Amino acid sequence: MKNGHRFVDVDMHVMEPPNLFKNFMAAEFQDRISTPAFSSNSQGTGTPGVTRWLIDGRPTSIDGFRSQYNRTRGPLIAARRNTAVEFAIRRGFDAEAAVMAMETEGIDIAVLFPTAGLFFMAPEKREPRFSLAICQAYNDWLYDFCQHSPDQLKMAAMLPVDDVNLACAELVRCVERYNAVGAVLRPNYMLGHYWHSNYWDPLYGLLQELDVPLCFHEGTGSYHSPNEERFGENRFIRHVAGHPVEMQMAATALVLGGIFEFFPKLRVVFVEAQSWWAPGLVGRMELDLEHHRESDAPFLSLSPQEYWQRNCFTTIEGSEKDLGATIDMLGGPETICVGSDFPHFDSHFPEVANRVLENPSITPDLGAKILGNGARLFGFTQEDFEKADAVAAQRQDISSAALRA
Repeated sequence: MKNGHRFVDVDMHVMEPPNLFKNFMAAEFQDRISTPAFSSNSQGTGTPGVTRWLIDGRPTSIDGFRSQYNRTRGPLIAARRNTAVEFAIRRGFDAEAAVMAMETEGIDIAVLFPTAGLFFMAPEKREPRFSLAICQAYNDWLYDFCQHSPDQLKMAAMLPVDDVNLACAELVRCVERYNAVGAVLRPNYMLGHYWHSNYWDPLYGLLQELDVPLCFHEGTGSYHSPNEERFGENRFIRHVAGHPVEMQMAATALVLGGIFEFFPKLRVVFVEAQSWWAPGLVGRMELDLEHHRESDAPFLSLSPQEYWQRNCFTTIEGSEKDLGATIDMLGGPETICVGSDFPHFDSHFPEVANRVLENPSITPDLGAKILGNGARLFGFTQEDFEKADAVAAQRQDISSAALRA
């Protein structure tokens, strides 16, 4: 807990180890994935320990092409990284480091998202079984990672996008066997089927039936995003534009495309793009709907804001100057959650919770509510918190005993 308040971290990251595919990939596909025998300290991301994989000889991220001749950016940005995560670097970003970070931030339960794994989802059409094998390897590894403290660490399952039925099968496997609490996908345009296509209906129906949310998480360097083409090598501009813009496009498709009308219990969260963009987008949808409902969206029975309040969530990463205004325009704080982004170089760790509680545009009580909103998103109950409390108390007892010894 943080100052007596529940804190569900909706966006803690893992750092996938170099041996992930060696240890967890189906043998028939292992020779199609490689990682360099030598890796630099930061791979140009500012975070030491990032593994760079090649799939069929091609980098998983276009950063491998865009910045292949830039030898200055990596050292410069690495020098500005968040030194508060050095303990996690020394531990190789293991599961114990994640739990230690939770204790520092006052996090009760953390939902884990990929780092390099954000780019495992296909940049172009692959054989569906190969895409499935990649996701299965990641999910098997992540489940093993979470077993270090399963009442505190929760997994969002990675789904293959080449075949919606295989995506459904992998979702069922991860929820039923591994207790996955969500599914992670990129928000980008995927293989000819955007998010309001009825192609995805089996997945939306299954997410609704299993009562787990769809978690959209962008990653700078995507082969899918037109923003990457517009801004070339400048990763800073691509990072600013890519995350919120891709989320806005996906949200527009879901709301106006009728997904929440036909799947009314589906929950979707737009992760690591902040929340300021949501009111303006909802307002734009409300304005245009007046002119286009009869011709283009006669099936919508609710307003965009009503769909948003019922079905959608966004995250903040600590500070957002206009958070109070965002809450007012969205009609309340219930749809806003908090993600620590630990252990990424630009994370606000270990001050994420403090930044929320001390945000000058809201009251501390409102900040406390937002810290706990992840429970509503993922369906965590008092029983889940009690289990996490018991583990945290046991760790504290062990630490106290060690100090006394």
